Amino acid sequence: MGCVASRPSSTTMDEKRALLDAYASEVRVTDTTERLASLRACMKTCGVDAYVIGTEDAHGSEYAAECDRRLRFVSGFTGSTATVVVLRDSAHFFTDGRYHVQAQQQLDPNWTLHKVGAADVKDWPAWLHTLPKGSYIGMDATLVPHVEAKALKTSLQAQGLHLAFPDVNLVDDVWGADRPAPTRAPIYEHDMRFAGVEATEKLSALRAWLADQGRGEAAYIVSALDEVAWLLNLRGASIPCNPVFPAYVAVTQDDVALFVDERLLSRHVRIYLAGMRVTLHKYEYIWRWLRDTPLPTIYVHARASHALVQAGGANRTKILSAASPLALAKACKNQVEIEGMRQAYRRDGAAWVRWAAWLDEQVKAGRSISEREAADALARRRASDPLYAGMQAYDAISATGENAALPHYETPAAQAPILDRTTPYLNDSGPQYHDGTIDTTRTKRAYTRVLQGHIALAMAKFPAGTTGAQLDMLARQPLFQDGYNYLHGTGHGIGAFLNVHEGPHGFSSSSGGASTPVVLAPGMMLSNEVGCATFLPQPGYYEEGHFGVRIESVLLVREAKTHRAFGGVPWLEFETMTRVPIATNMVDMSLLSATEKAWLNAYNAQCAAELMPLIQGDRRAAKMLRHP
Repeated sequence: MGCVASRPSSTTMDEKRALLDAYASEVRVTDTTERLASLRACMKTCGVDAYVIGTEDAHGSEYAAECDRRLRFVSGFTGSTATVVVLRDSAHFFTDGRYHVQAQQQLDPNWTLHKVGAADVKDWPAWLHTLPKGSYIGMDATLVPHVEAKALKTSLQAQGLHLAFPDVNLVDDVWGADRPAPTRAPIYEHDMRFAGVEATEKLSALRAWLADQGRGEAAYIVSALDEVAWLLNLRGASIPCNPVFPAYVAVTQDDVALFVDERLLSRHVRIYLAGMRVTLHKYEYIWRWLRDTPLPTIYVHARASHALVQAGGANRTKILSAASPLALAKACKNQVEIEGMRQAYRRDGAAWVRWAAWLDEQVKAGRSISEREAADALARRRASDPLYAGMQAYDAISATGENAALPHYETPAAQAPILDRTTPYLNDSGPQYHDGTIDTTRTKRAYTRVLQGHIALAMAKFPAGTTGAQLDMLARQPLFQDGYNYLHGTGHGIGAFLNVHEGPHGFSSSSGGASTPVVLAPGMMLSNEVGCATFLPQPGYYEEGHFGVRIESVLLVREAKTHRAFGGVPWLEFETMTRVPIATNMVDMSLLSATEKAWLNAYNAQCAAELMPLIQGDRRAAKMLRHP
């Protein structure tokens, strides 16, 4: 039963708005007074003292459709990662170092900002322990992983607090008729010339995995949207930046059930699915299927929602603590996917060089080019590629000066800062091509310590069994020499025309977000994104008010030949897939070793050799390739 929102009293609104007006004169923010008051009315009706809202959808997606951006609606914050806790008399916003500055700029006075990662600042689960004993904390069971919900419930109970799951999402009640409708972009088949492996082969492998678990009568529930798309060789455009669509898949030894809005399916896709004996069901029928299936065992991903596990039955639902078999299979690209990514990065490199040469000429000529105009020009050039899939892989960052010091800066649509010849300019962007997902960052000028960290990781050789977490220090060590650091991970997995941020592998303390660090294997692709911001010659970390620099390329894990393969195990190395030259005009060559200089020269020479045939007739781009 839903909770009906009531309007707040005029006295409360007037008091809040007076403070808001003073604040909005300096910073453009959203007045959240009425929304919060309406939400609190719902909370009172439902008997909860606190309500927790995150940024994920029911599938744990990083990017949510407009209709699922509840945190944005409640708070006005437009970033991709945060959690808010709304109490009866206050509202609290929690986010990490990537968004401290943005949140400070976008939140109105109704909110208290908790800068997670700063000294003595608790994250939101720990902060909940400060609430009065007996408090009820509400969450939407479809939007929180079961593992996290279970752990949170236990920790709260130890403090005399209670976790509750109202039958409806309270934000949706407040949003009401103004809530955007779901995007109904058509689903289409991912061609074999890009996929490389038939969906039937992937399904057979998953069924073999089920058999290996000794669970002949079992089901595997696929809830992560990139895994659904990868498994069935389907793609869509219902979610921003990611070529996926809302759906669940239940795989047993005898059946494959797809739960999806059938309005998204064309006749061709229906025939394709019927050929694989995939049965179609309404999206919301997944709950009925889970409740009614007689199978004794149901496997789900570690990020599966609390609602999903509860519907399947906590006693028979087995939650995978390590990386799922689908995540690992998807992470290790097949040869067709690898070659597709290689070609995509080559074509994108040519587009980038043409754009960069044009931009350099415009700025030197004194023409006024804003951050937004520069980003749009690059996007248009990329969109002319015949294999462009109609979307960006993530929200582009086009930033000059101190804006480049923000890891997730949002380039304004209007009145964006103008580029000049003396201030470093950073562009972090990437499109989705049908044969590859692009994630590339370059600055107009790249500083030495960042470059050294980038090179150190790119040149690494390591034995099989090594995790990304173990290699992370290679990238940071040159920055440490001057006492600098950066607050984000060094890199993440990359999908093959799928999610730009793909787990379970990565370069970070948790290796791509997995609870257990994942070993690197041939075919995996990761970003190498050493980055920092300061006005000093040797940059270190993102610092508000200064300018930023980041070098980001994509690496492929491959087998390596070594002089002596110690331990009798295969040794691995990286191949840099990105084909965008690294600027050398601000590198302090005296700090580079002979090996580092050789790597830089060889990489830029390789970019020139591969891209020259793709930019014939463009003298500006050719000059830039010869003299990056």
